[in-house]
Amino acid sequence: MVDSLQHPRRPPCGLPARLQIALASVALGGCQRVPSIPVLGAYFPSWMLCAIVGMVFALVLKRVLVHAGADRSVGPATVVYPAAALAAGLLTWLIAFRG
Repeated sequence: MVDSLQHPRRPPCGLPARLQIALASVALGGCQRVPSIPVLGAYFPSWMLCAIVGMVFALVLKRVLVHAGADRSVGPATVVYPAAALAAGLLTWLIAFRG
């Protein structure tokens, strides 16, 4: 029988326990101040507003381009519209929250 004091057990993921604690504390440390928006008494993270603004912008852009007949000449839709949503979301973050 092997003495458990001679062979310390390793956690299931294979990392030593102290390293796991250090990594968890870094990952769970978070930000000092989380920008949030009060909506009807509940606080929502500001990134959620930026994501919604980006998605709405991409939907409006698609409708405008379809109405103008330029939707097919824009390029691959799976790249163009998510890129437009990301750009609008990041621009909203920079303008509204001074990123």
